[in-house]
Amino acid sequence: MYYVTYDKPKKISDQLIDGAILFASKFLDLDDYIEIDFSDKFEHDRCGYCDYDEDGVTIFINSKMDKKKIIVTLFHEMVHARQFIRGELVIPEDGRQPSRWLGKEYDVPYFESPWEQEAYELELVMWDIFQKEDDWK
Repeated sequence: MYYVTYDKPKKISDQLIDGAILFASKFLDLDDYIEIDFSDKFEHDRCGYCDYDEDGVTIFINSKMDKKKIIVTLFHEMVHARQFIRGELVIPEDGRQPSRWLGKEYDVPYFESPWEQEAYELELVMWDIFQKEDDWK
């Protein structure tokens, strides 16, 4: 797994981000290059999002959150990275519905989409394992 981070907040140590990314990449069987951009300019209470195009995967994370929420969001967005890389999830370039999941079109509310349900489920599984195995604090 190769990655680069931009504007990582000081509250997240290099050891913590390295550990979280390594854990998630092994858990999700990811071996791709990913950029992770931290920003304090998110609208509302948005935690993060994942973009995928011909240049690869970029994960954007709200740096105003606490450490735990940042790591959980990273796990969530890495699930989306895997979905994009494997071709399971295809979202139109303009970000509008319908999106395609496993070849089927979906035009459903955010929390009803199967890709979000998978990401929310796996973020909790990963967090539960990670926080027990790693010195994340």
